[in-house]
Parts: sequence; structure tokens; C-alpha cells
Amino acid sequence: MKKRRLKIKLYLLISLVVILGTLLILYAALCRGKGYNEITVVLPETTTEEAVTQAPGKPEEPTEESTTLAEETTAKPPVKWDNYNPQDELAGENWMLTLISKKYPLGKTYSPTLAPVTENSTITADSRVAEAYKTMYADALKQNIVLTPYAGYCSYNRQKTNYDNKVNAFTLQGMTYEEAVANAEKRIEPAGSSENGAGLSVDIVSASAGFASTAEFKWLTENAHNYGFVLRYPEDKVEITGMIYQPWHWRYVGVDAATEMKNNNQCLEEYLGAV
Repeated sequence: MKKRRLKIKLYLLISLVVILGTLLILYAALCRGKGYNEITVVLPETTTEEAVTQAPGKPEEPTEESTTLAEETTAKPPVKWDNYNPQDELAGENWMLTLISKKYPLGKTYSPTLAPVTENSTITADSRVAEAYKTMYADALKQNIVLTPYAGYCSYNRQKTNYDNKVNAFTLQGMTYEEAVANAEKRIEPAGSSENGAGLSVDIVSASAGFASTAEFKWLTENAHNYGFVLRYPEDKVEITGMIYQPWHWRYVGVDAATEMKNNNQCLEEYLGAV
């Protein structure tokens, strides 16, 4: 009798388990058929670019004002060539990039603040240029490179004398006056049109003949941009500058501009967009 009762209880327990299992299976099927998949989740429309640039706790995008400011502080300032006045440019923050030429003459009234380019030198330049040259000269000297200056600032009257002498020298060679002027202007700017009148350049001499083949010139081509100087009249830019190749003539433009010009093989006219 007891065994029979145990069997009945066991059958009832098994039946109960089967019923509960069946109910669970039916419930799961019901959920898959109707329930949770009907819930719609709406996500904000965000592009990949926005997702990368947006950060929690920050504005989603910069305002127009802040974007304009960033462009103004990083972009190279545009040059307004209409009514371009070198004397006005020399008074601005980008004074070192002033273009002075026969097309954009400085005139005879400008007078820079001058300083010797090396200690006890009679050669002078704009005091800001002289300071940069002194540093370059000292660093080169540590490597047994002597960057001896032989010309810098040149007054209007001295420019006129130098220019007239060059023209006269060519006429004595049998050239017409027009031919003499054309040849002279490939070597020296007319009075008032030379950047030497602003004290922005330094001519460098070496004890060796042929400056382009000297150790000094090699050092300058490799290092001068680190001090803000560039070769003003390169050999491959004659058609752009209008001047013959002058390996001795180095112009101060500032470290940033000098580095960019060197990396892009640009002369000053190309860098400023004055071609």
C-alpha cells in the first residue's frame, strides 16, 4: 500500500513539472510573437564626423564667432596689393614680410632703428634683424663658420650712388643707357626700391672666392631658416624676383615664414602671392 502511494505522488510530481514546463514554453512563444519587439527606440541622427568631434559636456559645434577667430589666428594674413605701401607694412606686426621692390618702393623718408649686426661691426640693420643675425653668427662660429657681414642697411643717398655707378659702368662697356639700366636693375634696385633701405637684409662675405661654393654658404642653406633668414634671390627664381642669383644676400622674414619658404622652395614673392 505504501509503495503504491509513493508511485502516485511521483506521477503527480512529474505531471506537475510537465505542466509547468509546457506553460513556460507557451509564454516564451507568446513574448516572441507579440511583445518586446514592438517597442520602437528613436536614436538621434548623428553623422560620423559629428560623433568624432562632439564630446560630453562640450558644445556640439563651435559658434561662428569662435570659428572665425581660429581661422584668423592660424592663417597667413592676406596681402592687399592694391595701394600696397611698404612703409605702412613696416609699421605693422608682419613687418618682416614687407616686400620692397621697384614696383613697391619704400621711398626716401623711411628711417629704421638700427643696430650693429655683430659686436663692434660698422654694418648695421634694423635692430630686430640685427638681434637675429647676432644669434645666428654666434651659433655658426661655434662650428667654425664665420658669417662675416659686409653690407646691411643702405641709406637712400647711398643707394642712388651705387645705382648710378652701376649704370655708368655698363655704359662705359659700350651699352646704350637703356641697356645699361636694364642690366643694372638685375643686380641692384634703383634708389628707394631696395630692401636694404629698411635694414631687412645682410650681405655675407667669405675669405674664399665664389661664395656659393663655401662652407659658409652650405651652413646657411641648411640652418639660416632656423634664425629667420632666407636666400632672397635664389638661382631658380630669377624670372620671379627679376634679380640675378645672389648667394651672399640673406633676408630676414621670421622663423615661421623662413621655414615654410624653405620647405616649399619658395622665394618671398611666391610666399606672399605677389607672382
